[in-house]
Order: sequence, then structure tokens, then C-alpha cells
Amino acid sequence: MSRNVLEKLMHQLCVDRSVKQRFKEDLEGLLSRYVLTEEEKAMVRNFDVAGMQKHGVNAMLTLGFWSENAANRHPAAYMKALRGSQSGGEVFSAALKQN
Repeated sequence: MSRNVLEKLMHQLCVDRSVKQRFKEDLEGLLSRYVLTEEEKAMVRNFDVAGMQKHGVNAMLTLGFWSENAANRHPAAYMKALRGSQSGGEVFSAALKQN
């Protein structure tokens, strides 16, 4: 399942300096090393943490990915990204129970 591969990449982007550096310098080369769908690659490129969580990626991994790699690492920016542009201001989080 590629979600597991995406989670592995998120984890490595949190803990492995060489992977973080490659993310900054050669994102496409880094992504080519992982068996991901084009949709998943787009989520990584666009820091689409809401999309990742909807895809089933662990919320702690998306937070770590954002905190370690995003240009704006402020928690408010992360929460705004979780809201997404089509959510009407609601926050999606896999950690929040959905009715």
C-alpha cells in the first residue's frame, strides 16, 4: 500500500538530515526513489497535509513533516493548511473523530 510508503517518507523527512537536504535540493529525484502515486507526490510537493491525513497518513507524521520542512513552520500556518481551501474553515484531522 503506497500510504505506508508515504508515511515512511514523512518519517524520514522528520529524522534523516540527508533526506531533508535532498528534499530541498532535488525533490523530484527524492520522490522517484519511492513508489508513490502522482496524487501522493503532489501532496508532498504542495505540503497538502489535509490531503495526506484524508489519505490515511498519521497526523503526527504530517505535523512533523510540516514542522521540519515547510517554509512557514508556524502552528497557525499548519492549522490553515489542515483547513484547506474547500473546507469552509473546518479542520480535518485524522486524529479528530468524524461524525
